[in-house]
Amino acid sequence: MSHFQDYENVYIITTYFDGVSSSKIALKILSEKQIKFFTACLIISLKNIREQKIIHRDLEFKNVVMDKENYFNLIDFSFSVDYSNRNNILLKCNIFRDFTPPEILNNSECDYNSDYYRLGYMIFYLVFKKYPWELHKFTNISVLIDEKNINGKYSIELFDFIFKLYKKDIKERLGYNSIYELINHPWFNGFNWKKLENKKINSPFNNIRFKRKDIICKAFRKDERMIQNYKKLIMSNSYIKKIKFFNF
Repeated sequence: MSHFQDYENVYIITTYFDGVSSSKIALKILSEKQIKFFTACLIISLKNIREQKIIHRDLEFKNVVMDKENYFNLIDFSFSVDYSNRNNILLKCNIFRDFTPPEILNNSECDYNSDYYRLGYMIFYLVFKKYPWELHKFTNISVLIDEKNINGKYSIELFDFIFKLYKKDIKERLGYNSIYELINHPWFNGFNWKKLENKKINSPFNNIRFKRKDIICKAFRKDERMIQNYKKLIMSNSYIKKIKFFNF
């Protein structure tokens, strides 16, 4: 990401993803391999922003988009906060969405675990095509699993991962101590995280075709060339001399 400005505006340049929002993906019946790949991409995104001490706070399907390699990317950081400043009043947030964690509803401070709770709800929907509150008739979790696990479509490890993510008690939630609790969960046994980070894994979504907006893509490529030319211009000696002349 980069930026530049003129006398009226600040221009923020970010990566353009020409894939679809995962809101469309969520409507499809997905295999466990696809759900695992989707989840792993988000875990890597969360791990990267954790290293910058950032809480996303708005993790939901519309804020996850595919790129040209059909990998998933986390976008829209408009509600994000810097967790390195624990006194930040924004940590006690009033952002309410369908995935709102209980600690926020209780007017407590949100932290990294709030993002994990939302991730759990997203995966729940990918499996059941409903959210937990829509399945309140199932008082016994084993009954709920049996309803969906006909012919062993999904593994017990997947269900364990889901239910541990959206625990109401934050201390019982998967990831409470570290995001590596998610990475090292049995559901990901044998998963090659290094390959994923280097984009060396063939996306299981390659066989799903979506109509990409080629006209928009061409326009962005044209703008990208203009920006590169602009960068070269502002680094030239003649341009720097002219700017200094007007610097008063």
